[in-house]
Amino acid sequence: MLNRIRNTSSESWKLVKGLNLNLKLYFGGWAIISLVQTPLYLSTFFLIGLWIPDESIRNTQIGLIFGMSSIIGIVGLIISGLISDKWRRDAFIWMGMVIYIAAMIYFLFATRIADLYVIQIFQAIAGSLMMPAGAALIADCTAKGTRTKIYTLMAIIQQLSTAIGGVAGFFIFRYVGDRYEVSVIMPVIRICAVVIMIASLGGFFIHDKRSLQAKEEETAKSLEEKRKNELIVQKLKSCKTFRQKLKFYRTPLLIVLADFLIAFGAGISIPFLPRYFEDTSGSYGVKLSELTLIFTLAPLLTAVISGIALYIGKKIGRAKAIFWIELLAVGLLFCFAIFPPLSIILVIYIFRQALMNAGWPLINAIVMDLLPSNQRASFSAIDSLAFTAFNSISQPIGGKILDNNNYYSGFRFAFISTGLIYFVGVFMLFFIKEGSFETEKVEGTEQDKEAIEIITKN
Repeated sequence: MLNRIRNTSSESWKLVKGLNLNLKLYFGGWAIISLVQTPLYLSTFFLIGLWIPDESIRNTQIGLIFGMSSIIGIVGLIISGLISDKWRRDAFIWMGMVIYIAAMIYFLFATRIADLYVIQIFQAIAGSLMMPAGAALIADCTAKGTRTKIYTLMAIIQQLSTAIGGVAGFFIFRYVGDRYEVSVIMPVIRICAVVIMIASLGGFFIHDKRSLQAKEEETAKSLEEKRKNELIVQKLKSCKTFRQKLKFYRTPLLIVLADFLIAFGAGISIPFLPRYFEDTSGSYGVKLSELTLIFTLAPLLTAVISGIALYIGKKIGRAKAIFWIELLAVGLLFCFAIFPPLSIILVIYIFRQALMNAGWPLINAIVMDLLPSNQRASFSAIDSLAFTAFNSISQPIGGKILDNNNYYSGFRFAFISTGLIYFVGVFMLFFIKEGSFETEKVEGTEQDKEAIEIITKN
């Protein structure tokens, strides 16, 4: 067992060292940003509540702010998804970084609820510009046979960074006062904003010329990747009828439809989990520092389960692994509605969050393997659009449900609704297929074979 862990760690380190510089910059930037992700999210969540004195509309307003910012971000997703496949990936990342930094500067001087509306809109637009281009950039910079490992490695690095930052947030909140007050929360927000601005600077050194497919000196991997992409394009061109094209896009379409449902279900309850643990009128009433630590442990376990999911995917197939992992997460979600003791609900929360998030590297890898390179950013945008649109619609609905009911009946209805909708969405993933291109032996042209042999010998 120890030897397996040692070998896995050694392989992961070699994989990190061998990453394209674009990937090192992209992963490194998001790893640093992930350090402050939990403290910033929780601080923003409770700051909104503190700046809304009327308790009867507090949760509705929280849902409205996060939901409205997502709707605004949809415009950016449409534009970036359609254009970044035909234009430069790096330009969209640069634009996103500029807007993201502007949002963090605004955070430094925020004094009222209207400021938070503007900041959330800025962040949504920045994310919508960077997500499709970033997902496509990762695929462009990696050979097909290594994508699953790369996406999993990226998830593990981000989750570990989130966990480390959450632990730091625990001590910071303890130091500044550990109270749900503006005077305690704003210093933490300013620290997070400065860290994000510094980390974002690395994104301006990302350049499309470093992408695997854009290298002037081609390697054996890039030639093989190019040939596999040609196979996908040829397969798509051979689809003459609508039914054939529908079959070709079957897995991406099912994933988008599943994300529609999962996103809508998530918005009803998941954004309000901090209130579920914090509300003194309910079962738990945990402190701000303790809440930060709770939200930290889930990403830490996600990193572990992501690695396990990769192993399971090799044994039973990535598609099956995704389905069973997320189905287990749905089952755990229903446990929230019975309000078990704090020690039990913490274990349930940590495992549910980890299981629900562990499958996305496998999903990303499957889709990027099945689509031609000039459609990857478009799909990423469509998928993000599906999730963002429906999540933004349901968040105000979830807030309204909580405001119109007491703690127990409100959260019970919210979690049961989310669980039922999740089940339908996850069940759709049972029908996805990962295709054969990942392991397919590619029959290249004689010129390709000769080029690969010469490069390999040299």
